[in-house]
Amino acid sequence: MQKRGGITDCQDLPVETGVQQVCDEGEGGAIVVFSVNRRQVALLVVMLFCAHTALATVIVRFNPSNAEVQKGQQFQVQIVADIPSNVVGWGLDVAHSTSAISQVGSPAIGPAWSAAFAPDGDGLAGMAFPQSISGSGILLATLTFSADTLGGTDLIASITPGDLTEGFPLDPTGFADVTFQTGHIQVTPEPAMLGLILVGATALRSRPRRSS
Repeated sequence: MQKRGGITDCQDLPVETGVQQVCDEGEGGAIVVFSVNRRQVALLVVMLFCAHTALATVIVRFNPSNAEVQKGQQFQVQIVADIPSNVVGWGLDVAHSTSAISQVGSPAIGPAWSAAFAPDGDGLAGMAFPQSISGSGILLATLTFSADTLGGTDLIASITPGDLTEGFPLDPTGFADVTFQTGHIQVTPEPAMLGLILVGATALRSRPRRSS
């Protein structure tokens, strides 16, 4: 059994069953022993992880989330976010699943943010200045689209993995987890076109059938 200044070394101390002992030298060379129950440590880690997730998960969605527009019409869709923890900026990508719509012009960044440079050229980036930002329903940007062809399309927001100019950087460090909610746009016929379709359908139904 090794002695050091009359004090037993850590490796010679008995270990209690189910308990992890952490030894360190306190003031004056005295050895301090901390007994830590492993189950308690595991529970604490889980609780801290859950707390971090609850605090740092940002939800990004579209407003309106589901819309019906007429062919040839221009319309606007807002990108909003629920941000529980303070962030110093954001960067995103937005795509649509079909060619039913096309974007018109550049995004209009929300009033809470200063427009920031987006390396991919889509203009979807904002910086919080002079203070970090959090809250529910925060407007990130407004997009203008043109309804080009009949049919439906999904609006999809995302972050490019590994691109440090995208995401939601936390104050003072790190990035928030992000959940994206998909939007949907349905392009319908113009009223005049719809009227012609109805007239044509009525005419076809009213045509007399030839007797055999």
